[in-house]
Parts: sequence; C-alpha cells; structure tokens
Amino acid sequence: METLSFVLGMGLVVVIALAVVAVIAFVKTIKLEKRIEDLNRDVIEIDAQTNRVLSLEIERVDRNLTESEQAIYSMMDSRLDKLESKLINKK
Repeated sequence: METLSFVLGMGLVVVIALAVVAVIAFVKTIKLEKRIEDLNRDVIEIDAQTNRVLSLEIERVDRNLTESEQAIYSMMDSRLDKLESKLINKK
C-alpha cells in the first residue's frame, strides 16, 4: 500500500508540474501573439508613413524639375530675343 501511495503521490506531483508548465507556456504564447500584433501594426504604420514621405518627395522633385524647365525656356527665349534684335539691328 505504501508503494501505491508513493506512486500516486509522485504521479500527482508530475501532473501538477506539467499543468504549471502548460499554464506558463500558454501565458507566454499569448504575450508573444500580442507582441507580434503590435509589431505588425507598427510595420504597417511605418510603411504608410514612408509612402507618404516618398510621395511628397516625388511631388517636390517633379515641381522643381518643372520650375527649372520653365526657367530654362524663359532664359532661352530671352537670349533668342536679344539675338534676334541684334541681327535685325545689324541689317
């Protein structure tokens, strides 16, 4: 009878230890899932922010190119007008 009680007691200790380990693993899994969700949310937010900044930069560069192109055409027009007036005055 003593052996049976000992075996049952040890079995109960093992079952309790396994239950504690299972609860700890479950809690850690829940914490990891929450952390993964938070990181995923952060990645989505950073991606959206990066896209906004990139769009603004593209618009700025495009605006600068358009302004530079207009300035070049204006300068060329001015120079051609001066050349034309010099050629007309030489005749």
